[in-house]
Amino acid sequence: MEHASQTTILGKRKASGHGDALVLHLSPTTNSSTSLPEQESDQDTPQASSSKTQHIIVNGTLVPKTKKCYQCTFEGCDRSYSKPSRLEEHQRSHTGQRPFSCETCGKSYLRETHLTAHTRSHLPESARPFVCERDGCGKRFWTTQHLKVHSAWHDGAKLYKCNEADCQESFAKHHQLRAHICSEHSPPGTKPYICDHEGCTKSFDTNQHLRTHQKTHDDKRYACSHVNCLPSDSSSPKYFSTWSALQSHIRTDHPPVCTHPSCAGKKFASQANLRAHIKLHEEREADKAFVDDADSGNETDRPPKKKRRGGEHGRDWKCQYDGCEKDFKSKNALNTHTNVTHLGKRDFVCPHAACGSSFGYKHLLQRHLVRCHGVETSGPETSQDDLSEGEDEATFDIDAMTGNAYAKRADTRLKEAKALRCPFPQVQDLVDVDALLPPNATHASCDYVFNRAYDLRRHLNATHDLVCSKEVVDTWVRREKRKIHPTL
Repeated sequence: MEHASQTTILGKRKASGHGDALVLHLSPTTNSSTSLPEQESDQDTPQASSSKTQHIIVNGTLVPKTKKCYQCTFEGCDRSYSKPSRLEEHQRSHTGQRPFSCETCGKSYLRETHLTAHTRSHLPESARPFVCERDGCGKRFWTTQHLKVHSAWHDGAKLYKCNEADCQESFAKHHQLRAHICSEHSPPGTKPYICDHEGCTKSFDTNQHLRTHQKTHDDKRYACSHVNCLPSDSSSPKYFSTWSALQSHIRTDHPPVCTHPSCAGKKFASQANLRAHIKLHEEREADKAFVDDADSGNETDRPPKKKRRGGEHGRDWKCQYDGCEKDFKSKNALNTHTNVTHLGKRDFVCPHAACGSSFGYKHLLQRHLVRCHGVETSGPETSQDDLSEGEDEATFDIDAMTGNAYAKRADTRLKEAKALRCPFPQVQDLVDVDALLPPNATHASCDYVFNRAYDLRRHLNATHDLVCSKEVVDTWVRREKRKIHPTL
């Protein structure tokens, strides 16, 4: 009894990018006498049965025979192609390679055909081969398809139809259809490009702005890369739809921590604050090493070096003039030293006409006024060495410390109609007060003044723990400003 057998033909097709993929062809046949020695004879090779589907192995997977046997090997991609050149073009979308560059403007593309289409934009309109032959037109196009669409426009064809119920309008241009939808089927003020996400009513002037906005609806747009948030067998990665939400998560769950033993894990609001704090540790350690070295007695021949304000650590700005060994902790201090010491600038001039004295530092002018003209100045004098460090001396203002100075400036801005006052606790137009504040509680009015809706929204969140919608706050601020400035 004859049994059907299979002839296995093993071949190799080269697939660029991730190595060579083996393609195994399985061809069923009814000739059981077929063997390798017989194939070497003059007999014909058995042909595959047409009644059964042939299979091939593509990248290790048995699939029905198909012309698209070159499959992408990148994880999560199931695209396949009939030619290795097409597969190579597709894989550039994964690797980011753009080998075809425009010699005129430098733009690069994945395919040569894309570059060819782009280079046409640098050619004059007279180079376009297809011309509209209608009387008085003469427009030229690159492709026959574009010419057909243009000719249909001459014939009055209206290819863009409104899809709204009970609306039979149609238009020749797509932008005309968008304008119709905005004016007839959308709320007042709607812009041409409307977000189609469920529950979103925003619209935009350009398609680019719409695409940028649509990214905010992606709940997995940003992921936390902190080691505690990385995916594991028991947990999935944490995703956030906006950059601000990710930053808020990092500040709350992963705040910067000082690892110095004396700080015992002190936390900071930002990396900048942590770096400034660590710099203090470094300065203290450098000053301690400087003092220990001075006390060791190694420099008994020379007098002890004067300890400078701010310490010796971090003096990276050195004077470049020959013979000057001064160094400073900031570029501003170095510039002041250069202008006064090496360039001879004297910007502080005595106000007395009969005097005519000038000085390089403000404290020297103050000292001159006291000693020579009997003028009283407020605040202690500062030495030249201290001012050369570029550090302003702290002054104590009782109004600034008590907040009286801010209140005076706020009143001035309100009288000049340059700012608005925080409406708290009368915030019924901004949030649901009954859900956030006790109904019978009394709250003092807030003295905060602002000019931008953004500042008010941040102030309400940080000071009064009220989270308000951006659109609601913007509307309220515009309404209040119109009360002050009716022309806005």
